[in-house]
Amino acid sequence: MAMLVLATVSGRGPLDAQEQPGVSDEVRATLRAGQQAAVEWLVEQLVPNDAVPDPHPTRRNLIVSYRIPPDDPVYPYLYGRSFVYDGAVAAIAFTMSERYQEAQRTLLALARQVRDDGSVWFGLNTQNAWPSQADSDGAVVRSGASAWVGYAATFYLRARLAADPDFDVGGQAARRIQSLAVAIADHLLGLQIVDPTDRRHGLVTGGWGTYSYSVDDSGEIVAAFDKSPVGWASTEHNIDAFFLLADLAVLTGDERYSRAADLVRAGLLSLWSEADGQLYQGVKVDGRVDTVLPLDTASWGSLFLGSAGERTLSDRALATAQNRFRLGDLHHYRPYADEPVYESAAVSGVIFGDPQARWNDVDIAWIEGSQGVAAALVQAGLHREAADTMLAALDYRVDGGFRYASVEVPELFSSFPSVASTAWFVIATELLLDEADRALFWGAR
Repeated sequence: MAMLVLATVSGRGPLDAQEQPGVSDEVRATLRAGQQAAVEWLVEQLVPNDAVPDPHPTRRNLIVSYRIPPDDPVYPYLYGRSFVYDGAVAAIAFTMSERYQEAQRTLLALARQVRDDGSVWFGLNTQNAWPSQADSDGAVVRSGASAWVGYAATFYLRARLAADPDFDVGGQAARRIQSLAVAIADHLLGLQIVDPTDRRHGLVTGGWGTYSYSVDDSGEIVAAFDKSPVGWASTEHNIDAFFLLADLAVLTGDERYSRAADLVRAGLLSLWSEADGQLYQGVKVDGRVDTVLPLDTASWGSLFLGSAGERTLSDRALATAQNRFRLGDLHHYRPYADEPVYESAAVSGVIFGDPQARWNDVDIAWIEGSQGVAAALVQAGLHREAADTMLAALDYRVDGGFRYASVEVPELFSSFPSVASTAWFVIATELLLDEADRALFWGAR
């Protein structure tokens, strides 16, 4: 795998030296420079750091998800928050960059967060122990985020073995990292719907804990928390689960995971919308299909469909991502298109002054989501378009990191520099420029 050094300074490795269709040496050097700065930015987000110099012992080496100015009103609430999905994609970015020490530290920190049932809290404070067994009020679990953590562990081990066949998989750290993936995968198997008469058959349900927003009599937006299990099945969550289960089966040889992955695959394919050219958002607990059309079920959906052997559908989903979600002639993408911004019209009225505001009316570039499109473009062999999408993200770079989105959408999208966008820039760049990582990431068999 490629080292994070500028090609013009240190020389390219054998994979980098291969001509990438439509990608010039100058563009490759620009992307590598951006990638190198992004990885260093990610390293600085690991605690302890300037924001959290004295993390709780159980949270040491987790990654803080955002870099927030201390004078910002949300700073007290988010400055030390570590979302486990962000830790997962950071660990993958470290692994791809051969920063194995940082990847291992991050994964071992995440391993400490796995609960007895194999679940992982969606978000964790690093400055204290919330959520914990003793205090978890308001905490949620999401199957997709958990699956990403397990997948990051699986990817790390497969990448280490690919780079060095003598890598000690029996070492203490490697065994703990594999146990992390197995615990999460087993937890997801417990959430998989196996009743063939259920419309959610084969799919994994969402976890537990849900927030909803409304407007009170004084016109203030208020949040309500329901700690109940989440019975709906999200397409995005199940794409994440599919790749964990399929690749863990390759790593371990355990057929339970390959059988479960086959069930997830079938459940996801049943959500293909021929009319819309992408996968629907999921299935509700009562069996009704959730016909919302998000970007990720087109972009990540394209990656899944390609891995599942559905090349024609994969190409259609990618075309849908470009046609439905792209911001005009720019190489940026919005998270939704012709959908309400908020489920509550009252909330939309307070924030936008328009109870019927839709995403098509919001001029927002979702940087993380755009890099997902770039990854799908790479898979489709559209390397020049992928590079253009990555280069466009540089417009939203701050000190090496990348903003999560171009504008703030309260309770939904932040404009702070984020681990998610930054790690995905690293991942997309590596997929474009390094065939070894491209062969391992999300579904290579």
